[in-house]
Amino acid sequence: MGETNRLPKAISHKKLSSLLNNAQKDRFSSIGDDTFEIEQQEFTELLENWEESTKNIINKVSSKDKTLLKNKSSNSIMALGAMEVHLNMALQALKVFINDKKE
Repeated sequence: MGETNRLPKAISHKKLSSLLNNAQKDRFSSIGDDTFEIEQQEFTELLENWEESTKNIINKVSSKDKTLLKNKSSNSIMALGAMEVHLNMALQALKVFINDKKE
């Protein structure tokens, strides 16, 4: 606890900036940046793959292919329609996310 008594009660912005500029660079800081970039790229690829797959599913469901609905109950067909609506909303949400990321 004696160490905390040696801390100054206040520090000027100029002194703080000087300390920051003269501080040694963290040798691991660049590794974190690389990891972040890799994770961002992987996430972007996942989103692109998901978008493509989702559009394919929506196109298939929207085609009203009779073989797709053969032997399905009315509840199952309604559920498929609800899924289509939710997938379309998810694609709209993705567009908002992508556009926000660019700004």
